[in-house]
Amino acid sequence: MKIGVFDSGIGGITVLSELRKMYPGEEYVYFGDTAHVPYGTRSPAQIRQLSSDCARTLKSRKINALVVACNTASSLALEQIRDVMQDIPVFGVVEPGVEAALEASSFLPTGSPILVLATKATIKSGAYRNALKKCLSGAHKNLVREQACPLLVPMIEEGWIDHPILDQVIDEYVKGHVQDQTTGVALLGCTHYPWILSAIQKALPKWVIVNSAQACAKMLQRSAIGKKMIDAAVGARSGSEGKAVEWIFTDPDAVPLFAQRLIN
Repeated sequence: MKIGVFDSGIGGITVLSELRKMYPGEEYVYFGDTAHVPYGTRSPAQIRQLSSDCARTLKSRKINALVVACNTASSLALEQIRDVMQDIPVFGVVEPGVEAALEASSFLPTGSPILVLATKATIKSGAYRNALKKCLSGAHKNLVREQACPLLVPMIEEGWIDHPILDQVIDEYVKGHVQDQTTGVALLGCTHYPWILSAIQKALPKWVIVNSAQACAKMLQRSAIGKKMIDAAVGARSGSEGKAVEWIFTDPDAVPLFAQRLIN
């Protein structure tokens, strides 16, 4: 079975990594639109057009399922992507991220907030906010907080995952949310953010960090196609990276060195 994974850049590699751990025997095609990253600062119309174009490329690779490993595209273009893919199953990252955040929140003290960290476009779309509030009742709806982090994706794509300024930028984004709260759930509403997970955890030391990349892989596991992949994985070496990935980048020169090392 061949699985397509699509992101605006290298963020979706975090989803791909989780999928390969779960299903080492499958074939994968990764599409990173590095010529147009970041999507988070683009208009909804641009995001839908770019996402549809990427979906067409992956469809031409004869994939059996598509994982939209980009929160911005999942928030704004999932319907258009499904139109392109027709009868090919399409999985986004918003729904599984919301489910994981709500589950994590249930183990925390009453009144603990859920903070969504994401791109400007994802926050503006209201995808996470609406999905979370739909599952919460009464005053609990007010526990949902959002923070756009427009500098993080460009920094990660630049390869600045260990740069000293990264801690300062993250602190600036979250400081308004940690002053009155000692704990809560921080939902990483961008698949780029797991690359800097340690820095985010450092800024939110007592918070539970929810990784939408892991949640997406687990949601796929529960689907019909995921069950077929599990059956196929039986007998495959546990923890194996499995078959080689077909990598497609619209601008290969824009892939940062740390990601190139993983790819190679």
